[in-house]
This record gives sequence, C-alpha cells and structure tokens, in this order.
Amino acid sequence: MKRSLLIFGALAALVVCGLVLAPLLVPQKQLKAQIAESFETATGWKLRLDGRTSVDLFPTLAIEVDNVGVAGVARADGIEFARVEKARFELNSLRLLTGGNIIRNIELVEPKWTLEFDQKGDASWQPQLSEGEEGEASLVAANIAGRVASFMQQLDLDTVSIQKGVVSYSEPEQEAPIVLSEIDLVLNFEHDGDGLTAEGAFNQSEERYVVGGRVGSVTALSEARATSVEAHVTGPTQEKVRFNGQLAFGARPVGTLQVSVELPSLAAVAAQHDAAFPEGVGSGALTSELQFRQRGVRTKDLSITAGSVGFGGTIALNYLEDGYELKGQVSGQSLNFEQLLRLVGLDAPASGFANVDASFYGVGQSYDELVAALEVDGGAILRKGRVADIRLPDMLAVEGRDEALDDMDLTFVFSGLSQPLQLQGTARWHGEPIVLQGGLRSDANIDLAFSSEMFSGSLTGPYSLRDGFDGIFAFQTDDFSNFARWYGRPLPRYLRGQKLELSGQFEADDSGVAFENARFVLDDTSLKGTGRLDTGEVPKLSGELEVAHASFDKMFSRSDEKNDKGEGAYDFSVLRSFDLDLALSIQDLKLGALRGRNAELKAALSDGRLALDVARVGLYQGEGAGKLLLNGATVKPGISAEFSLKGIDAAPFLASLSDMPRVDGNLYAEMDVNTSGKTPSDLWVNMGGALSFQLGNGMLHELDVDRLVASVGGKGITGWPFTDNDQTEFSSWGADVIFDQGTAEFQALTLQSKTALVEGRGAINIKDGEVLWYLQPSLLDQSKLDDEGAATTQTADMAPLKIRGSINLPSFEPVDVQEYASASFGDVKQTQKLSEKLAKDLETAKTVEEAQRLRAAAARDAAVASPEAAKDVAAEPAVLAQPSAEDNDVTTASVGDGDLPPLAEGAVANTDTSKVVMPVAKPGEASTPAVAATAPKKSRVIAAPKRDLKRRDVVPRGPGNVNVEAVADGTADPDATLSSLEEAFGMPAGFLSD
Repeated sequence: MKRSLLIFGALAALVVCGLVLAPLLVPQKQLKAQIAESFETATGWKLRLDGRTSVDLFPTLAIEVDNVGVAGVARADGIEFARVEKARFELNSLRLLTGGNIIRNIELVEPKWTLEFDQKGDASWQPQLSEGEEGEASLVAANIAGRVASFMQQLDLDTVSIQKGVVSYSEPEQEAPIVLSEIDLVLNFEHDGDGLTAEGAFNQSEERYVVGGRVGSVTALSEARATSVEAHVTGPTQEKVRFNGQLAFGARPVGTLQVSVELPSLAAVAAQHDAAFPEGVGSGALTSELQFRQRGVRTKDLSITAGSVGFGGTIALNYLEDGYELKGQVSGQSLNFEQLLRLVGLDAPASGFANVDASFYGVGQSYDELVAALEVDGGAILRKGRVADIRLPDMLAVEGRDEALDDMDLTFVFSGLSQPLQLQGTARWHGEPIVLQGGLRSDANIDLAFSSEMFSGSLTGPYSLRDGFDGIFAFQTDDFSNFARWYGRPLPRYLRGQKLELSGQFEADDSGVAFENARFVLDDTSLKGTGRLDTGEVPKLSGELEVAHASFDKMFSRSDEKNDKGEGAYDFSVLRSFDLDLALSIQDLKLGALRGRNAELKAALSDGRLALDVARVGLYQGEGAGKLLLNGATVKPGISAEFSLKGIDAAPFLASLSDMPRVDGNLYAEMDVNTSGKTPSDLWVNMGGALSFQLGNGMLHELDVDRLVASVGGKGITGWPFTDNDQTEFSSWGADVIFDQGTAEFQALTLQSKTALVEGRGAINIKDGEVLWYLQPSLLDQSKLDDEGAATTQTADMAPLKIRGSINLPSFEPVDVQEYASASFGDVKQTQKLSEKLAKDLETAKTVEEAQRLRAAAARDAAVASPEAAKDVAAEPAVLAQPSAEDNDVTTASVGDGDLPPLAEGAVANTDTSKVVMPVAKPGEASTPAVAATAPKKSRVIAAPKRDLKRRDVVPRGPGNVNVEAVADGTADPDATLSSLEEAFGMPAGFLSD
C-alpha cells in the first residue's frame, strides 16, 4: 500500500511539473503565429507580433508581447491603424495539453487607434477580405464590431481589458481630429449565453465620460441579425444619454431605439462648448423613438424641453444615392418669453408668451453641406412682451431709473437661405414708440434697425452664444440736446448740438467701454479712431483719434455772455471732469477766430492739467510746434506755452488775435510764456516769460513810418498819423520781448523799410497803456538800394526819437544821442536763448542775412545799454552767433505740472479792465490836432481808440552809436568811434580803424 501511494504521488508530481514546464517547451513563435492566424481569419486584419516576448508563470501563465501592430488593406503602404505598447495574453495551461483555444484573457496596455478616411473615402481600418467576399466591403466594414466580438467568442475568452487607450478620428475636410484619450474599458463575455457587456470611461477635451452597455447576442451581431442593444453615457456635469432597443448592424442599421437625454444644467453643458447661457436657464431633456430603416432614420414622439418651454415635432434623415436629405417640423405654443431670451444668451427679467411653428429642409453629401443648405420656413409671434432691467454702461445709465422695453409686438419669419430670419414689429422705450426691423443673414450676421421720431440706429455684424455681439452699433439723432433732455442726462456745454452720429464696434465690461473703428459726429465736429473709455469717478479716454473738425470755443467757456469790452470769460473747470491720454490728428481746428489745419499732437490730461505736445500744426501758410499746458486745477485758468511759429502769414494770423492794423509778412517767432486769467485782457496783463519774433518781406498798412520819422523833425508831434492809403513796405521787422508784472519790455527792435532803418528799445505798461520807447531812425543809402550785390548802408544824420504817453495818443520828440544810448529795458539774458533759437529758425527763411545782421547789431546795442549784461555780451560778431554745441540739444523748459501763478512776482491784479489797452488800430471818427508833418502828401494825425495790447511790439534795435559831444571836445575813443561808423555805414570791419 505504501508503495502504491509513493507511485501515485510521483505520477502526480510529474503531471504538475508537466503542466508548469509545458509552456516552456512550446515554441513562442508557434504560439504567436497561432494567435495571429486566428485573429486574421476572424477579422481580416493583419496582426504583427514581432516585438520582444516574455513568459510569466505566476500568478497565472501568460505571454507578454511588446509593440503589437494591426493593419488592414492599407498594410501594403506600411500603415498600421492600431498599435499597442504591450499586449498580455493569459493562457489556459490544460488546453496546451488537451487542445483548443489556449487564450483566456487579453490585456492591452496603451493602445492607440488612428481612424482616418482618405480623399477617396477609404478607411484606414478597412479589413482585408478573404476570397469569396468581394462585393461585401460595405457589409464587412459596417460589421467590424460584430466580427471582433465573434472572434473573441471563438477564442472562448473571459475578458478583454484596455488600459490608457487613445482613439483619433479624422476626415479630409475636418479642421482637427476628434481624440478620445485615457480609455479604460473592460469587455466581459457571458458563458451561460451569447451576450457581451462593456463598462469603462474615457476623456474628451479634458472632460471625463463614463460609458457602458450590453449586446444580447454576439452571434447575431456578427451575422447582421437583430439583437438587443443597450448603451449609456454619463458626462462631466451628470448629463446622461441612454439608448435601448433592437438593432441589426448590416450595411445600414435597421431596428428601433428608445432615446433619452437628460441635461441637469443647460448652462454647464453650453460652457463645455464655449457658449454662454444664464444660470437660470434650467435643465433640458429630450425623448424620442428612433426608427432605423434601409432608406433612412426618423423620429417618433419627439419631445424637447428647456426649462419651462417645450417643443414637439418630427425629424427625418433619408439616404440618397449620393448624399442625404434632412427634413422636419418643430412647433411650440405659449412659450415663456423670458426663457426664450435665456436660450439665446440674454439674462433679463421679461414677460410675455410666444408661439413657434417652423419646418426645415436640406440636401447635401456631407454633414457640413447639409447644414449649409438647410432652409427654414415658418415663423414665430410675440405679443405684449416686456424686457426689464436692461443694463447700460455707467456713463449712459440714469441713476435710480430702470431701463425697459414695453409693449413688444414682434413677428419673426423664417424664409430661405439668404435671409433665414426676418424680424419686424414695434415696442416702446420710456413711452417713445420704436419700430424694429431686420433679421439674421445666412452668414450668421445680425442686421437689425430701430427708429423713432427722435432717434434711429442699427446693429450689424456677427452674433454667437459664445462671443455675443461683435459687430457695429450705430446711432443718430437730429436734435441731440433735446434727446439728452428727454433721456434724462443733461449735456455739458461743449457737447450740446443738433445732429449726432455715432457708429463703431463697442465692447463694454465692468470698468468701461473699448471701441474700434468708431466714428463720432456732432454738427461740424467729427472724429474717428480706436481706443477705450474707462468709467469711474473720473472718466478717462485713451487711444488714437483722427478729428476732421474740432471747435474748442464751447469747451472753455460756460456761456456766450460778454463783458463791457466785448470779451467772453474762459473757464477751464471742464478739465477736471475727465482724463485723457490721446494721440490726435486734427484736420481743422478752431479756437475763437484762430484757425489751424493738419495738427499732429499728443494730449495728456490728469487732475485738471491738459498737456499738449504739438508735433506740428498748420497755421496760415506756415506751421507751429511746441508744448502747451492748460491748467484747470486752479481757480483762474492758466496757460503755459513753449512754442515756435515758422513762416506764418502775419495778416490773417494777427487779425485772428485782435482788431489791429493790417500787417503783411512772413512771421517767425519763439516764445516761452505763462499766464493766468479769465478774460483775454487778464491773460495779457498777467503774462510772464519772453517772446522773440521776426517779420520779413512785409507791409504795414495805414501808417507810413518814413513819413512819421520825417514828421517829427525838430519839434515832435502828438498822435498817430493814420491814413487809409498809407503803408510801409519793410524787409524785416523784429524784436525780443520780456513780459513781467504787467509790462512788455522790448529789446533789439528793428524795422527796415525801403528808405529807412528804425532801431531801438522800450516798454509798454499793459495795465494802463503807457509807453516809453527810444528809436534811432536812419536813412538808407539810396544809391545802393537797387544794387543787390552791395551792402546796405545808412546815414547817421537823424536824431533819436522818444515816444511816451498813452498808446492811444503818444507824443513823438527828438532826444540827444546820450539819452538814447543810456536807455535800458529788461535783461538781455532773458531773451538770449529765444533769440538764438529764432536765428536758427531763420536760417531757412529768405530774409536771413539782413535779419541776422540787424538782430546781431541790435543785440550788441542792448548789451551796451544794459551795464549788467554788457560784460556777458561780446562786442562782436557781425552776425548772430549760433547756439553752442552744448546747447544744440537743449530746448526751453518742459511744461511742468505745478500750479501756474495767477500773476508775476510782486504784481497786483488789474481790477480796472477799462485801462487795459491793446495794439493801435485804425482810428474811429474822433480826432486830435497834431503838429503838421512835412511830407509830400496830406495825412490825418488822430488818436487811436482804446484797444487791448497783444502783439503790438513796434520797438527797434540799432547798430553801434557815435557820441557826437565826445568827438567834438576830443574825449572820444578814436577806435570805438571808427568802429561805430563802420557798422553804421555797413563797411567791412577794419575799413577805417586799421
């Protein structure tokens, strides 16, 4: 007995060892070949198993193969539509000895399927048909799932599992492939029947979906016979899709399915597809029976609900020989208007009900063609609708008022492809009847117009649930001021007007409104550009604007009232109402009578201070450039200017500034001034800084300077000898002016006419109109006037003149040379930088040489007359010195941000504006007798009426002087005397003294 037990135990041990060692004795190539052959026979696909192979004994017997590939008919091109990083085949050890299918379970790790259609419509996964199956390609392709399931059943598998799989699907016209990733799926085969169940999950667009289902009979599935089918999908927001019914999967599926879709949150589902629904839109659901036939698919008992609204209808998709036909009908009665608004992305309280009845039809060879050719017919009606709580940007909203559209009676018509949706109807806005008309074009663009007796407008451009409206908004009214009063937002003075037109692309957010290609027209003012308006406690406008016409009169004044002098009051307080950061291009601009063109500038406004950096502005045939600061932060308006004028036509320019005698000529000027005040008179009285100007090749009308000089003689005269037909032609006229404490002090003034040269210096008290000028007239050498190559020379036989008294009725009298030489006004150093800058400007002017010679001589004269400045001014040169190298890049001081002083240091405000005088002008009827002038023609010597002083700076400068008394008693310096005579007669330096 013991021997029998030992023998039986030994045999058992040999059997166990055999079971363990048997797989090792079976060649791996034979196993892989058996698996590949079975797979290809059942499915028509080539299975490549040439990767690295390993065998596991525990916990179960298994073979692992790396880098597995699967190919169909496209294998000849070296294309495999499926690849697996690692395939694990669990084996049945007993069947290695007894025969039969040896694979129990299959595990695929990181498989990737690339499913593509080529331009011919062939699929990358098309299986290789065996002989006798020609003509069945469509059937085989449609029944691939059944073939795979049948193959697995033939292998008598228990499970097939997939880990971290990827499926990529694409078509030729598709923008991007559809990708399912992180696929985890388990297929279980029912041994007590013919069924197959599946459970798993996958990712799409970083969202996780759970899937499951069951096929009642794998055999029926593989043989294209009807079998029960059940499937379900659960999305990331718990949306659920279920299918349940009987289908036969042949060339086309045939059978019936019950379909149900549950969407707990329409807003969450829309967000997954980049669309925006309000949270209050609610849930959605769809139920229907899908009937699959050989000729197409149709719905039965279709029901669609979205929140509180429901639709019913039928849909049919028919198969054509070369495409598809889609048709159907959808209707809904007494639909909640508020819910309909939510479904188009608008969240606003609303009331009213609508009825919808529409049908659709389309034919195409693909889905895209089908949608593009879809025609919708029918319509919808809304009666007594209302939309409340309409939100407007803060800058347009009226505080404490709810915006609403009432009495909305609208008719929507669906008709054709070119205009798939048309709308027409009426509504009321704050009692104003409004007519609405427009629709949706085939290119998904809105074209909606609205109008009333008071205003009109339109919305044109694309609209989508994802991006909202991204088109052009337009609005216009023929009485803007009246519209603003009706609307409840009174306008500031500078925005009042009649005709308003507004258009552009606008995008509002919580902090403001961005605009692109916007156009704004108010009467004669128009602008266009791109930028942003930030709303807040102080609105800020930024961007780039092109202005066709700009008038600033109303912006800087509160009313049209004038004082007793006919002046309006300036008010810069508007600058505290908003901020600016703009690049401006202005075609035409107007400020009072001043006109400009083609201005290029940058405007920065903050805390009531407007800084203008003017690159260029065209002014009366010339141009200007520089920096301006308008200060509205202080009680009195303030202005600072660092500005250059070049080649200005003087007559219209000076006429735009004041009523004064006409002066023709080319004007060049450099200024660095500041002032403050509410009226033009105040601004002139409070002026500080310096000005340097030069007029060339001009004409002074109504005054003959040559005859005025001759009229003084040895007795002098009183009053201005104005005559309508008088005039003085001059080649140059210029001066340097210093404004200080209500006084304009003139240095280096020169005026050269055809026959005389007048030079000098002086001052005008702007507050009371008192003047004190010293002039040195000289007669030019008549013999050289017509010789262009000869130097201009002058005689010194005329006595200096002194002009004093009121600017309206001054006295002219001769004085001795000593008094003229000792007269001093202002500090030459204050205007030196401006004089040098002006000289540089004049280098390109036609009157350069003569103007520079006169200005250089006048500068030396002013330096000699001012002892403090004499030591800083050289006795030479003959022409005005150019700026030093270290000053070449230096400009006058930038406009600062500090408060402007109301008056110059130590000055007292002018309270009696009647004493403020302006430049001399053409006289009125009153006249005052004067000493008769010895002149070849008669003239009237009369008093000029009082006028405010602005630009009347007629005070000369001159070359060197000769002390006649010192020469007579022999005490004069011979070299200085000879040098002065050389300068006076235009001789070369050293002609007499060497």
